[in-house]
Amino acid sequence: MFEPRSRAYLSSPDAFEKEVLAAWKDSDILKQTLEARADADPFVFYEGPPTANGRPGIHHVLSRTLKDSVCRFQTMRGKRVMRKAGWDTHGLPVELEVEKQLGISGKPEIEKHGIGPFNEKCRHSVFTYKEEWEQVSDRIGYMLDYADPYVTFHKDYVESVWFLLSRFAKNELLYRGSKVLPWCGRCGTGLSSHEVSQGYADIDDPSVWISFPLQDAPGDLAGAALVAWTTTPWTLPSNMGVCVHPEFEYAIVENDGKRFILLESKAEGVFGEGKFEVVGKVSGKDLGGLSYEPLFQWEGGTVVQEGDKVHVVVVDDFVTDGDGTGMVHMAPYGADDFRIAQRDGLVATLAVGSEGRFLVDLAGVEAGTFFRDANKTLSRDLKERGRLLKITQYRHSYPHCWRCDTPLLYFPSPAWFLRTTSFKEKMEAQNAKVTWSPPEIGEGRFGEWLSNNIDWALSRDRYWGTPLPVWVNEEDPEDWICLESFAELEALGGEQGENFDPHRPEVDDITFETPTPGKTGLMRRVPQVIDCWFDSGAMPFAQHHWPFENRDVVAEQFPADFICEGIDQTRGWFYSLHAISNFLTQMDTDLWKSGELWGEPLPRLEAGGAYRSVMVNGMILDKSGVKMSKRLGNIVIPAEAIAEHGADAIRWSFLTGGAAHLSRRYDDSGVSEARRRVLGTLSASYDFFALYARTENCDPTAA
Repeated sequence: MFEPRSRAYLSSPDAFEKEVLAAWKDSDILKQTLEARADADPFVFYEGPPTANGRPGIHHVLSRTLKDSVCRFQTMRGKRVMRKAGWDTHGLPVELEVEKQLGISGKPEIEKHGIGPFNEKCRHSVFTYKEEWEQVSDRIGYMLDYADPYVTFHKDYVESVWFLLSRFAKNELLYRGSKVLPWCGRCGTGLSSHEVSQGYADIDDPSVWISFPLQDAPGDLAGAALVAWTTTPWTLPSNMGVCVHPEFEYAIVENDGKRFILLESKAEGVFGEGKFEVVGKVSGKDLGGLSYEPLFQWEGGTVVQEGDKVHVVVVDDFVTDGDGTGMVHMAPYGADDFRIAQRDGLVATLAVGSEGRFLVDLAGVEAGTFFRDANKTLSRDLKERGRLLKITQYRHSYPHCWRCDTPLLYFPSPAWFLRTTSFKEKMEAQNAKVTWSPPEIGEGRFGEWLSNNIDWALSRDRYWGTPLPVWVNEEDPEDWICLESFAELEALGGEQGENFDPHRPEVDDITFETPTPGKTGLMRRVPQVIDCWFDSGAMPFAQHHWPFENRDVVAEQFPADFICEGIDQTRGWFYSLHAISNFLTQMDTDLWKSGELWGEPLPRLEAGGAYRSVMVNGMILDKSGVKMSKRLGNIVIPAEAIAEHGADAIRWSFLTGGAAHLSRRYDDSGVSEARRRVLGTLSASYDFFALYARTENCDPTAA
């Protein structure tokens, strides 16, 4: 018989909802639903893996509400919806947390502590808040299969990642290179382009105009000085050249009895209106090869490019007539700078090392100084010596490490890359087939990201991650192989045993003779680990230990009909899913179409990306429209909000608070209003019905 419950709900939604959840749990409602839909068509949903060493926030309640609503709707339509949970367990977030726990900081202290003990601590810390994540999910009614989740550090998952990466290698899309990469000195590793995009912040830097007096210059150029502009004074000690455009016509101007060379259109901005006179012209190609006086004299540092020239003028058409003077100061910390140094044989020496700190004492800057902290001191020294012509403050958006908030520098480092540019057009074409909500994210933010695609900087000079399965011949660096499985590793390096851990440092100790015919030498694994975004992007396959088992499951569960995450994932998980799947299905055609893995063609399996539709959710702001952060003290703890309002009220306010992709404000009063007006009305209506049903002895559940 019906009992009036509206007053109970309104007075204590937390207790009321827990009764419902307990009933669902007792009946194992997720299992029952899947069994009831055993023969139904699948609706495929991929759960983006959170990192469980950080606590869930109220924004996670938003994304999980959206996911749950779509999955429930499809279940009610008769579809079978698997809800496999997942955990992202590798990478810098884990390492940084362990560093805090151990009271250490940076790579030297990690190695002093020991890679083995450090990684073991990482393994135990990754699930610090696992129980809290599961409790929040359960409490809001977001059903996931936590009994059998995919975990990125598990051996099976790592082996699948190795296999996928080996396919890039077999298609000649994995390569080793030395490129200038966005680099975090605090973390000691390079970042991929999609990581950099997540960490920009506005900062103030000095904007300086510097003179480079020519030496032994002919004719009208004798005694003149080039003028170059930079917002990174810390790179000036490593200056190796000045680059001009071969087709530009430069002005020779006189100011206060001295002559300078720059674009005429930029002279007023440097010297002031009416304070200079044009006394000659010179083309960029005629400046090429001239030498000039070095900015600083110092010894030491790290030579990263051998050559026979330094402090000379070089020419290249990458120079623009936009900001600056039409001339570019060149140091090894720029991608074009490093390219031209290699092309023209310039000596490139680093004054700032891989930790983002000065390696030498010079011009009042002590060795160990953080690179940006040297800007003022260097500018002061240049001014005192008459080499600084002008200085202003320049506010601009500057990349910071998305993990530790340290300002990045661009650093020449050896790294391993995936040649994603080779199938950029295929990724763009497939993206056009994806249903994006809203469409402008797919066409704009994500589409533009794909159109400007650059090769994926895959390797990380870190410790806790999927080891890069590349072994290199100590006698011949060009002789290297990328392993595809633990079975292949055992065949080459000997049996590892059941307790083999594929992580560092155990895997680092495995060596073997080169298998390359006609060559000799010991093969040793490179020390790098894989970008953890590759881990998460591999989940459509690795979550089922494909291709080593469960091939039929992957064939049925690929691609996803639906994924949903925050807008920040457009250049994170959305991209890594898209890149890996498009490579595998459209580039690795020998494998994909051969039948080697699938046997008979299966109806769901298709070439293209990992997903058919994407829902993007925006940020959650506080009631004043300010981004939530621990520092500001304006975060909302999900458990506390749910205890006060109940999950239904919060879910309803999120679902009706505007378009999902727009940022919205979280306000207790707004949630209370939703609870009172909507859920209160609904429960009161049920109360009215139950009252009269009881009076009339009516039981609609009876046969």
